[in-house]
Amino acid sequence: MHGPSEPAGPTGPARPAETLARPVPAWRTYAILVRATWRSMRVHRVNLAMTFLGSAALQGTQLAFIGVLLNAFGAIAGWSVGEVALLYGLRLTAHGVCTINFGQHRGSAQAIRDGIWDRFLLRPAPPLMQLLTRMFNPGTIGDLVLGLAILVTAAGMVDVAWTPGRIVYLALAAIGGGLVEAGMQIAISGLDFRWGPITRVKDTIDRILTDFGAYPMNIFGVVGGWLLTALIPLAFMAYLPITVVLGRADEAVVPSAVAVLSPLAGPVLLVAGVLCFRLMSRWYTSPGN
Repeated sequence: MHGPSEPAGPTGPARPAETLARPVPAWRTYAILVRATWRSMRVHRVNLAMTFLGSAALQGTQLAFIGVLLNAFGAIAGWSVGEVALLYGLRLTAHGVCTINFGQHRGSAQAIRDGIWDRFLLRPAPPLMQLLTRMFNPGTIGDLVLGLAILVTAAGMVDVAWTPGRIVYLALAAIGGGLVEAGMQIAISGLDFRWGPITRVKDTIDRILTDFGAYPMNIFGVVGGWLLTALIPLAFMAYLPITVVLGRADEAVVPSAVAVLSPLAGPVLLVAGVLCFRLMSRWYTSPGN
């Protein structure tokens, strides 16, 4: 079906009038949704500040526990206080990158159960993008800010020459680590469509990432190292790139070249996670049926 045509002129035949709106790029749609969600959160500023402080305090508790261990034993598997702090700082920064941008994957079960997914399907934006921008947890800012603070502080405690190349590599490692976690959690969230709410599985994975990601992988032995590298890609979130920065890549269970390229695992696993989520969403059944 064609729109109305402009009248024929002296220079040639009439052309169809440009009456259709241009499609909005996905990045702009994402920015609009995030901005709208952030404005709604700013209405409750006290809650925003308290959630931020609460999240920082929670993460600080684990850091304090690691500090107690290091104070008692001096080192963990040969890693000094500064090296473990650098690992923890990168892991927490990557976690902040994930939760700020993709943390609302946890709402998938509720969106399916309450029929909110029906509304997502009717709107002119990708349903997964709407899910990820539906709300914003201000506590995620605390994760990122505290992670960056620890990372900067620990950088001055290790014997590393911080060249521009190493700084850029560390920044890419933080982003890549966040994308690894996001890809894995989004893929797991897609199983809500197939098997119903699997919140316990998500909580278990999140607990594993939090409890095991703050320590050098070599303390878990060869089998544990492989499980946390190949089965659950936790090592790609912080441990492998940190071994490269510290010159300890030979301690990893994978070849040094894999450790060097570990930040690239983030985009790959994110794309795989999104594809898995979309595939699983085909099993969606509206609760109104």
